[in-house]
Amino acid sequence: MLKNKIPGDISALIKINFSTAIQNYIKDLSQVSFLIVILTLMGILSDEISSHKLLFPYSKGLNPAAMVASKILHYSIVLIIFIFLGFSINYYYADTLFKDNTIPFSKIMFSATLISFFYIYTVILLTFLSSLFKKSIVAAVALLIINFAASALMNIEKLSVYIPNKLIALASTFNTSDIIKPLISTLMLSIVFYIISIIRMNKIEI
Repeated sequence: MLKNKIPGDISALIKINFSTAIQNYIKDLSQVSFLIVILTLMGILSDEISSHKLLFPYSKGLNPAAMVASKILHYSIVLIIFIFLGFSINYYYADTLFKDNTIPFSKIMFSATLISFFYIYTVILLTFLSSLFKKSIVAAVALLIINFAASALMNIEKLSVYIPNKLIALASTFNTSDIIKPLISTLMLSIVFYIISIIRMNKIEI
């Protein structure tokens, strides 16, 4: 019925090529996958604090700095593996289905690296928020609000280069330029939130 009303080939109206397929995948990573990660890890510290699960590792000599670092490292490595695996699979299928506007595999891996840096920052920030709030859902909502505010600030050109969300924007364009400022700011913020998380955990009585 729709085909009779629209003249010509309907498939011609849907312009999808290799680049668009990869960009759609990155968009899904920054939206759906981002939400899944938050909901999965929102209780990374708060659940253990509230249930007193930290008593045993602390009694064995584990200090807060090592505990926070181990959790961040564990979940970051898992996410990085999934990100690079997902990009590789997506590249294979995009290369199989679409032959126009192809992108070198090296650039795809570079985009995967930028996305990985963003998710490492997200894990560290969520770890901090989870140590701050007793209820894990509050940490998740707080992170969503922060991410929404960061996305809004992306509209301000002078500020956008210092926001971690800029890494996702650069990954979508496969652009290797202008990455120094967002990388440095993301690294600095990650270090700050990591240190604050340790200070926070040192003050919590178990």
